Amino acid sequence: RPGISEDPKLWSEPGKFNPDRFLSGQEDADITGASGIRMIPFGAGRRICPGLGMATIHVHLIIARMVQEFEWCAFPEGSQVDFTAKSEFTVVMKNPLRAKIKPRQSIIDLNN
Repeated sequence: RPGISEDPKLWSEPGKFNPDRFLSGQEDADITGASGIRMIPFGAGRRICPGLGMATIHVHLIIARMVQEFEWCAFPEGSQVDFTAKSEFTVVMKNPLRAKIKPRQSIIDLNN
């Protein structure tokens, strides 16, 4: 029997890595459990994580800062990202993403 994150009654193509499903309302991605329990990374109900609001705000800030501070490219250069997924505790990439990350020149200049 599939877990909640892989249940075909709840998700279209649950085994497929498709982050686009959460964009523009293609699928309901309520992480609080208020509109039904489909995806509950922070728990639900009376015992929902009190840090949910702060975590969701900070993850956006952290990602924005990483994009601002660093240049990102595939490693080795010119390679394609393999989106093949596998099931572990959650669905993860079969082949981990490899990236070359270097500080942006504009940031280096500001620090000198």
